Amino acid sequence: MNGGALRYGETLDDLIIGGLKIIQPREGYRFSIDAVLLAHFADLLGVNKVVDLGTGNGIIPLLLSQRDPGIRILGIDIQPAMVDRAGRSVRMNNLQNRIDIQHADIRRLQEILPGEIAELVLSNPPFWERGKGHVNRNQEEAIARHELQLTLEELVAGATHLLVPEGAVALIHRAARLADIADTVNRQGLSLSKMRMVHSYADSPANLVLVEARPGHKWKTEVMPPLIIYSAFNSFSDEIRRFYRET
Repeated sequence: MNGGALRYGETLDDLIIGGLKIIQPREGYRFSIDAVLLAHFADLLGVNKVVDLGTGNGIIPLLLSQRDPGIRILGIDIQPAMVDRAGRSVRMNNLQNRIDIQHADIRRLQEILPGEIAELVLSNPPFWERGKGHVNRNQEEAIARHELQLTLEELVAGATHLLVPEGAVALIHRAARLADIADTVNRQGLSLSKMRMVHSYADSPANLVLVEARPGHKWKTEVMPPLIIYSAFNSFSDEIRRFYRET
């Protein structure tokens, strides 16, 4: 591995998948299991080009590179420090011929990138609407978790611009915003084609939802079995464990 020297205030973390490592800040936005769930929910059949909107430290492109060695992935983020770390992680893992990281404002994608370039667009977007939830004092983490610089509507509009007509958008979000997500994708000419509720434990309410949306309004939503993260306290379920064995 080369090209990704650590800087002050950063850590180098083992993803326990394919020997991959990722550079993250000691304080600030660090990836969570949300990204792992989304990277394994996304359907890669027939996919050649993927765009990850709000790529952060580049966790999702790294994970997808191990699921399918043939795909090419573009990660986009508005925060320069994140783009820098993601780029160094890509180089450190010698994946620069497959993963490209760009600094860009998702709200301006129609001015920056041509349309219909990807079979899959995915995102682990800010979960909290402006004015709701506790806003972290760390600006990097606040922007990643709250709609301070990007709303759900703007995100889906950008994704729709990049998507080929037969493609799919995949998102992970708060389960409480499912109705909002369905309304938003419909306004952008998409409809929910698949959804899966995510529960921390089998007997706990769903706190996250994974959704897939496709162009047009002909789709009937496939409701998948629930995804359970933990089988016992601090012990991943068999399905989550398989993510690490199969990638």
